[in-house]
Amino acid sequence: MRLVLISILLVSILTPRYSINAQGLSYIGICNKTWDCNKTLSTWRGEPIGWLENTFGEECSCVDKLLATKRDKVVRVHLLNGPCMRNKRCGKYEAFYGYNKNTASRAIMRGKGRLIERFKVILQKTKERLSRANGKVTCYVSPCLECDLYDRARRVLANLVSAALPNCNIVDSPNTYQCLRGLTCERHGDSPNVTKPCIVDLDGTDGMTVDLNKWMDKYQSCDLRFIWYPWMNCLGEKFVDPRNRKCI
Repeated sequence: MRLVLISILLVSILTPRYSINAQGLSYIGICNKTWDCNKTLSTWRGEPIGWLENTFGEECSCVDKLLATKRDKVVRVHLLNGPCMRNKRCGKYEAFYGYNKNTASRAIMRGKGRLIERFKVILQKTKERLSRANGKVTCYVSPCLECDLYDRARRVLANLVSAALPNCNIVDSPNTYQCLRGLTCERHGDSPNVTKPCIVDLDGTDGMTVDLNKWMDKYQSCDLRFIWYPWMNCLGEKFVDPRNRKCI
C-alpha cells in the first residue's frame, strides 16, 4: 500500500517541467529479505533507484530483478554503511565492524587488511550485479554512505571504485567534510549544501514533512534528487539490526 501511495505522489510531482531522470526513490533497505519486491516492480515507472549494498542482506534479489528489466535505468548505490560506524551499531557482517573513524581511515590508507578486503568483496559483487543488467544503465557509485572517513581514505576508496567501474559516476557522500574534488557530491536532508555535480537525498528527513516541489526546484541543477520515507529503511520505533528488520 505504501508503494502505491508513493507512486501516486510521484505522479503528482513529476509535472512536465521535471525530467523523470532527475528524481528517484531512495530504497536504502531494498536488499532486506522481507522487502516486497512484487510491489516495487509493479509500481516502478523508471524512476532512478538508490540502495545500500550488504547492510540489509547478503543478497539483493529485488535489485537484480529490477536491473533485469529491459527499460533504461539510473541507479545510485552506496557500498559501505557510514552511520553504523558513527553510531557504533555495525553488525559483524559490516566492513566497518570493530572500527572507528580513525582506525578505519588508517586501515584504508594503508591499503591492506580486513576492512579493505571486505570493501573489495562488496565492490566486486556490485560490479557483477551491474554487469548482469539489461538495457542502458547510468550508474552512480558511492564508496561510503554518509561517510566519516578522512579525505585521503575516501579518495583511496573512490580510486578503487573508479578502477573497477570506469563507466560509472563516482560519488563522495561525506557526513561533515567537504566533498572531494572531481567527484559527484552527495548530501542528505531537506536543506543540504552541495556543489555541482551533485546528488541530494532526503534520507533522514521524512518526505511527508517536505514540500517536494519546492525542494526539487531548489536542487534542480543536481544530477539526481532522491525522495525518502522512513519505511524505505524499514524503520520502526526502536533500533533493530537492518538484517532483522521487517519491511512489510
